[in-house]
Amino acid sequence: MKPSGIRAVAIGSAIAVAVAGFGIFSYFMLRFPSQSSVAISPSPPSETVDAVSALGRLEPEGGVMKIAAPSSGFGSARVERLLVKEGSIVKPKQPLAVMDNFDALYAAALQADAQVREARSRLSQVQSGAKVGDVNAQRANVLKANAGLPKAEAEVLKADAELKNAQWEYERYQKLFKDGAVSELDLQNRQLVYETKVKLREQAKQASEQAKLELEGAKQVLSSVAEVRPTDVQQAIAQVQVADANLQKAKAELEKAVVRAPIEGQVLKIHTDPGETVGNDGILELGKTGQMYVVAEVDENYINRIRPGQKAKIMSYAFPGEITGTVDKVGLQIRKNEVLNTDPVDKTDTRIVEVKVRLDNSQAVAGLTNLQVKVAIVP
Repeated sequence: MKPSGIRAVAIGSAIAVAVAGFGIFSYFMLRFPSQSSVAISPSPPSETVDAVSALGRLEPEGGVMKIAAPSSGFGSARVERLLVKEGSIVKPKQPLAVMDNFDALYAAALQADAQVREARSRLSQVQSGAKVGDVNAQRANVLKANAGLPKAEAEVLKADAELKNAQWEYERYQKLFKDGAVSELDLQNRQLVYETKVKLREQAKQASEQAKLELEGAKQVLSSVAEVRPTDVQQAIAQVQVADANLQKAKAELEKAVVRAPIEGQVLKIHTDPGETVGNDGILELGKTGQMYVVAEVDENYINRIRPGQKAKIMSYAFPGEITGTVDKVGLQIRKNEVLNTDPVDKTDTRIVEVKVRLDNSQAVAGLTNLQVKVAIVP
């Protein structure tokens, strides 16, 4: 090669090396570092001097809540009906889904409620005593028994008188028979009359005793019918209490068949459709998207420069400009980073501390949960 050619090649090579070196220098100087002590942003340099930069992710206030299936030993954890859609805004205690055991538990609750009404009706009946008609009927039985007693006692007196007369005649005929004034047949007739009167007197006495027993029994029945016994009332009250407890249990079991929102928020994702069994991801995910946060993963070497109350700027290609926020909480644990930068030069095993930044305006990013963002926290 001629000297002039060699000189041209050398000059060209030198120019190429210089251009390549300048490009590499510009790349490392101008790229936005994932963990550095200075953040590069469109803001004036005076506002971001000594800012701590970090990658982060968007999440609703309190994080994303997974709504699981209710714990119940009755039936399977299968969704019968979904009452919301993805993006729905829900209020606390609002029904989200109905499980497949709802109908059976609803029937059990109706049965328990009917048993409560029956027990209370029984208690009212015991407290009020017997019916007026039953009481009056028993009083009539007492009067009837009371009226029959004097008649039975009169029959006893009559039988006593007749027995004495028959006894006197029999004794007189015994003397006459000894004296030979009457025949043996006459004496036997008087003896037969006497023995008959003895039996009649015993029957009259038994009838009188029976009348007394009937009167006493009628009086006791009347007293029992008309009386409200404390033991009966206590037993009826206990039956009401048992029925009430069963009803409360049935209502609690029925409540488990309806999945309700524990907070006010937005439905972010539905994992279980009607007819499906609830898996490990739960039925759906819920979040308070009305107030969004950034979970910034700050390098452990710079965490001593972060304090609650510091201002922060959040940037992403997913929304125009930047969003401001305030450091709300600094984590207490050092852990491995979860948000990874797409830059192949950056480390992938950085040890970080999570810093939560409360956004000043969440409207623009309310639908961007888990979006990766860049954060610059100004001391």
